[in-house]
Amino acid sequence: MSKLRDAVSQYWLTIQGSLFPWLKEESGELTKKHQELVTTLELLQIERFTYSNRGFPGCPLKSRSAIARAFIAKMVCNIPTTRMLLDRLAGDITLRWICGWERVNDVPHESTFSRAFDELSKSQLPQLVHKTFIKTHYANEIVGHNSRDSTAIAAGERPVRSTGSKATRQAGTP
Repeated sequence: MSKLRDAVSQYWLTIQGSLFPWLKEESGELTKKHQELVTTLELLQIERFTYSNRGFPGCPLKSRSAIARAFIAKMVCNIPTTRMLLDRLAGDITLRWICGWERVNDVPHESTFSRAFDELSKSQLPQLVHKTFIKTHYANEIVGHNSRDSTAIAAGERPVRSTGSKATRQAGTP
């Protein structure tokens, strides 16, 4: 566990010490959600897992790294739909810039997001990122946990019989 803590501490020092001030200078004030998103993106480094299509023939695909970053922003910012994400990207310059787009016109159409989501899910990107993260930070660690079972156990108990008649019990006298 200390290996992960050390790695996160190092990331945090880098993010807080140099990345946040640079982002603030470039894009203006960062909200708590922007900072949370930047920290998450820096920790995941999703760009390492998405492909680039430069050099391939045909119409170039929109940046899968930027779209993957936008999907992470959707989760971090609790945005329920892709349409709402696109509306947020259109209005929030800092969020758009963090995801990787300079202008509103650079943000892909909703159908492109849908196709990209299908590609990213078929390639099992989240599972790959998780697997790599675990291998990187927990390779030689033993992770302990405490499991508790809350299943009811049938016991041989019987209700205690009370003495006295029903009428006296209702009246409250013994």
